[in-house]
Amino acid sequence: MHIFARSPNEMIIRSRLQKEIWEDEGVIVGRSLDMFISKLRKKLETVPDINIVVVRGKGYKLETRF
Repeated sequence: MHIFARSPNEMIIRSRLQKEIWEDEGVIVGRSLDMFISKLRKKLETVPDINIVVVRGKGYKLETRF
């Protein structure tokens, strides 16, 4: 989450997220990032001013309305 928190409203490319989250884990499964984002969205659904959106084919962006 700190990756998004440091760059609110900016797109973060998939490869950066994969590297920073799973770099020490070895094998990266293709859908691991998608599942991680899904779980993160579920935790944030109670905060109406924060949303993680997909930038199709590129990455994700944490949108804030603060």
